[in-house]
Amino acid sequence: MPNWGLESSCLPASGCHAPNGSFRRHDRHPPTDPPPVRRRVRTDRSARPAPKRQRDAFFDNAKFCTAVLVVVGHVWAEFGDSRSAHAAYVVLYGFHMPLFVFMSGYFSRGFLRSTDKFRSIFPTLVVPYVIFIVLYRTQLIVLKDVDFRLNELFSPHFLMWFLVAMVLWRLSVPLWGHLRHPFAVSLAISLVGGSWAFNTDGTIARAAGLLPFFVLGLAINPDHVAVLRRSWARWAGFAILIAALPIAYVWELGTVLPKINKGFIWWNQGYRDMGYSGLEGMSGRLLTVALAIVLGAAFLAIIPRGHTWFTRMGTRTMYIYLLHGLIVKCFDYTGLLAEPVLHTPLGLVGVTASALALGIVLGTAPVQRATHWAVEPRARWLLKPSHGRT
Repeated sequence: MPNWGLESSCLPASGCHAPNGSFRRHDRHPPTDPPPVRRRVRTDRSARPAPKRQRDAFFDNAKFCTAVLVVVGHVWAEFGDSRSAHAAYVVLYGFHMPLFVFMSGYFSRGFLRSTDKFRSIFPTLVVPYVIFIVLYRTQLIVLKDVDFRLNELFSPHFLMWFLVAMVLWRLSVPLWGHLRHPFAVSLAISLVGGSWAFNTDGTIARAAGLLPFFVLGLAINPDHVAVLRRSWARWAGFAILIAALPIAYVWELGTVLPKINKGFIWWNQGYRDMGYSGLEGMSGRLLTVALAIVLGAAFLAIIPRGHTWFTRMGTRTMYIYLLHGLIVKCFDYTGLLAEPVLHTPLGLVGVTASALALGIVLGTAPVQRATHWAVEPRARWLLKPSHGRT
């Protein structure tokens, strides 16, 4: 309902103009002035500043926790000699990257509403990719004594595949907005794509394999995500994650079921490279997608709903993601992660705690200020002026 204001208008007490422009003579006993006329004036609602949109603490918490899991996962990848640690690693890799991609899709929904959003792809993804791929290649040359090859300089290395995949996924957003069943179509592409020749490139293989999770985040009804905030969902989430650990442990033994092929949870290989036929590979990938959705939903269900001490860090997940790889690779290339003392139960606990601490530190404001030039470079000057097209 429009907001209405009050405006007063009073008639003069001494005479007034006659219609012909002349003054008429006052009466000896002039009548009492009529009461002020009160008119309702419609105010301009557009002149009011729009209320600032509130951030959802739940999603900031989820983004931070998921980014920290990525750090832990990359550290655990060096510790495969313990069956218990390996089972935890399988559970973690079963959902942490699919969930990270899902969150990326969920926060790419603005690309469905405005084509002007595509202007952000170059300064926020392409330019940071160039900066960090040079840093990662420099690490290889300095710490691993790898020969410099110009043709490999900009090839995706380690976790840099994600930025390339994000460019491809976001460029595809308009397509999904026109489809009646976008998730089903993306799932079909992922299943069939596992048998295509491009799987020799790990980056393209991951982009195709993880596509359903990006599209799911893009197309999901927010009411469905809201179900995970209910109290019963939290208890169910805890139960699912706790049960997943012994199941993965037994599964990895290979006595009840065949051992899990890591190519499925790494998403970087085709079916032929894993030794499967097309039908076997599709069945395995479909099972992997289903397990990732169940485990990812369970993890989201246990995320705190309100503001916490780490909520603000959920706005700095790209700092955690891009920077931790440089540190982890320093430890890897120098042989520190191969130290026997770390490959003990107590050592693994210490390494895990260190990985958690690393993720927390990289999400702090001082790190953001110090590395803003690389993670969020000021590169919008490379774009043409915006004309407000939508």
